[in-house]
Amino acid sequence: MKVGIVGGSIAGCSAAYLLRNEGHDVTVFERSNKPLVGRGGGIGTTPNLINQIKKDGLLKDDFVYFQIDKMPFVGKTNKSEPYGRTAWEMPINFHVFQWNELWKKLRIQISDKHYHAGVKIMAARMKPDDKVELVTSSNEKLVFDLVLFADGYNSLGRRILFPEKKLKYRGYVLWRGLLPEREMSRKSPIQHEILRLSYKGKPGHNVVYFIPNENGSVEEGDRAFNWAAYIPIPESELDELMTDKSGKVRHGTLPPGNLTETNEKRLKDFITQNTPEYYAEIVNKTKDSYIQVIYTLDLKKYYKDKICLIGDAGIVVQPFTGSGVFKGYNNIKDLIDSLNNNKNLNTALDQWNSIQVATGKRLLALGEQMEKAFIWEPLDFAEVDEESTQNWWKKSVAFPESFNYETG
Repeated sequence: MKVGIVGGSIAGCSAAYLLRNEGHDVTVFERSNKPLVGRGGGIGTTPNLINQIKKDGLLKDDFVYFQIDKMPFVGKTNKSEPYGRTAWEMPINFHVFQWNELWKKLRIQISDKHYHAGVKIMAARMKPDDKVELVTSSNEKLVFDLVLFADGYNSLGRRILFPEKKLKYRGYVLWRGLLPEREMSRKSPIQHEILRLSYKGKPGHNVVYFIPNENGSVEEGDRAFNWAAYIPIPESELDELMTDKSGKVRHGTLPPGNLTETNEKRLKDFITQNTPEYYAEIVNKTKDSYIQVIYTLDLKKYYKDKICLIGDAGIVVQPFTGSGVFKGYNNIKDLIDSLNNNKNLNTALDQWNSIQVATGKRLLALGEQMEKAFIWEPLDFAEVDEESTQNWWKKSVAFPESFNYETG
C-alpha cells in the first residue's frame, strides 16, 4: 500500500518506520527544511514502552535516558529552605530523556528517499477512484492509498476532516527551560526523582528533573536540569504574554529567546515567591526559556475515508500526563494490527478508529483529573502530611490500565 505521512516529528517517523517494515511504500512530508531540534526539553514515558520501541527496532541500546524511581511532592516553607519540604514521595517507574535525542534516533531510521524535508502540504482530498490526493505548496499533486496526518496539535489534517473542532484553552501555560548542571551553584539533592513543586496557596505547579545533556551524557556535572512550570494565565492576558520581542503575537508556542524582558521578569518573580529557593535560583539562571499554551481537544473519530490522524493530530491531551510518546506510538501499532487482521481497508480503519477514540478519551480523562489536582485544586505540600497527600493523590488520579507509571 502507498502511504503518505504528513509531519516528520516523533509520531511521523515512528509511523514511517513501522509501516515500511510491514512492506508498505511510505513517504513522509515535513514542512520544515531544518532538523527538528530545539523543539522540546525533557519528556518521558514508561519503561515498557521504551522496551517495546527497542524491540521493534526504532531505538538501539545506545539511546540514553534517566531511570526515575520516585516522585516527591515538595512545597516552599521558610523552615525548609533552600530545598523545600517533602510531603510524600510516590514510587514510580519512568524514563526521562531529551526530546531532541529521541527525534534524532528515530529520524536516522528514515532515509532521505522516504523523508522529504521542506515540503509543506496545503490540502488533502479524496479522488473519485478512492485514492487520496495531497497538494504541496508548489502545487504538486501526489496520490496515495492512505494518508496519515501526524502534524501535531494544530493539525491541518484535523482541520480538513473536522473543521468544527476547535482547540480549547485550559486557562494556563507551560513555561519551561533547561539549565546546564555546570551552571548550578549548589550540588543537587535529587538524582532519580521527578519533583512536583506546589506554589504557595496558588493554582499551578512546577515539575523538575534531570535529563541527559545535548551530547547524551548522564555523568554528574554534565547533565541538564529540566523545569516545566504550569502557570494560570487568564485568556484576556494571553496575547500580551505571547507577544514576542518584535511585537508579534505568537499563537500556541513562544519559541526560545522570544520572551520579552518584562514578561520573563514577571514569571521569574512568581517562581521566586512561590517555590523553594534552590529551584527558583535555577529558573532565574535559565536563558532562552519558552512557552507552550495548553490546549485540549476531543474527537469522536480519528479518520474519514482514507485520511487518518495520529499523535497530537488526534485527541489533544494535557502534557503533564506524560503520555505523548505512548499515544503516537500506539496509534500506529494499532493501525498495523488492524491492517493485518482485516483484508478490507475500510473495515480495518473502522476497527482501528474505535480503539484510538477509546484510548484517547481515557488519556484525556487522566489529563483532566491531573489538571484538577495540580492546577485548580492543588495541595500546598508545605502544609500537609504524608497520609493526607497519599489520600489526595488516590482520590484525584486513576491511571488507565494501558498507561501507568505508579509502583507499589
